Amino acid sequence: MAELKKNQNGGKREGAGRPKGSTNKLRIADCFTAEERDQLVTEAKLLAFGTEDTKPNERVLLALIEQLYGKATQKIAGDNDGDPLRFIEILRNGKIND
Repeated sequence: MAELKKNQNGGKREGAGRPKGSTNKLRIADCFTAEERDQLVTEAKLLAFGTEDTKPNERVLLALIEQLYGKATQKIAGDNDGDPLRFIEILRNGKIND
């Protein structure tokens, strides 16, 4: 094996590193044409808001809102009073340290 000289890190190795395109995730929008996407949005709006003959669908409406604005954050609380979680240590003798 060739020895490294001072201030050398080894250089580029063929095939090393992240493959090109590995970070490009396939999106569902890439599977539809622009016309199909427009039709899907129109149908989703009709389902979400309802028509004269149908009631609004709350699940579809929630899915649309989450796609537009992101999911709502959920507060994590430990007790019914809404205080944040706290860690306690329970010793073998039954004593609790807060």
